[in-house]
Amino acid sequence: MGLLAIASAKGSPGVTTSAMLFAALWPRPSILIECDPSGGDVALRMPGADGEPLDANSGLLNLVAAGRKSLYPDLVGQHAEQIVGGLDVLTGMTTPEQATGLGQWSQLGALFAELPGVDAVADLGRIGAETPQNALLAAATAVVLVVDTVPSNVVHLRDRVRKVSDSLGGEAGAPIHVVVVAPAKRARAVAEIRDVIAQSQTPVAEVHHLAHDPKGAAFFLGQVSGSPARDRVGAFGPADRRRARGTDGGRVPVSPGR
Repeated sequence: MGLLAIASAKGSPGVTTSAMLFAALWPRPSILIECDPSGGDVALRMPGADGEPLDANSGLLNLVAAGRKSLYPDLVGQHAEQIVGGLDVLTGMTTPEQATGLGQWSQLGALFAELPGVDAVADLGRIGAETPQNALLAAATAVVLVVDTVPSNVVHLRDRVRKVSDSLGGEAGAPIHVVVVAPAKRARAVAEIRDVIAQSQTPVAEVHHLAHDPKGAAFFLGQVSGSPARDRVGAFGPADRRRARGTDGGRVPVSPGR
């Protein structure tokens, strides 16, 4: 169906946590895919749906090994796991060294963008000029860059947005959204970031405010408490969905329908 690529340009604004949140609250069937070559975090944070550790023999690296002759959609389901709360996840690599021999990034992007009946939410981690996961951006239906309110990080993000937009063909390419993670009371700071990006004519479809919620984020950091039946990641109620909305009133970000 579609591929939503989530990344950052600088710092650690919470890309993985944001990606997990988006995938968990997505309005259509979704799967979270860890594509950060520096190493995945989900298997270190979250237990499986049965409360046990996730399978070390599953995940992205094993999918690539199994599809060395041909990558096809069924491989994703065969190597995905379900974490506590009900979210389907294709876990990433455990060390950066494992990414050095992975040369199928472009093919993976095409694969994830065309999963039948499922939208893929890809955590790309931090992207730069030559990071290998950049190849997935070409297949993305929408790109989301996450940032905090640190001024230097905003400058780096603005510059990276321009480079990404150029690589995607400018206005003809996939829309680029910016998500600013900040406390709800920092709405003015987010508005200032929105103005700076607009004044600099940076090609951004929209700037969203994702309110920093330490209690809500704790779940996605692995601080699972109570019964998994109560902490349903994939079955949040209306109040939880409202907390996941930006202060601009819209979902963060748009659904990547083709």
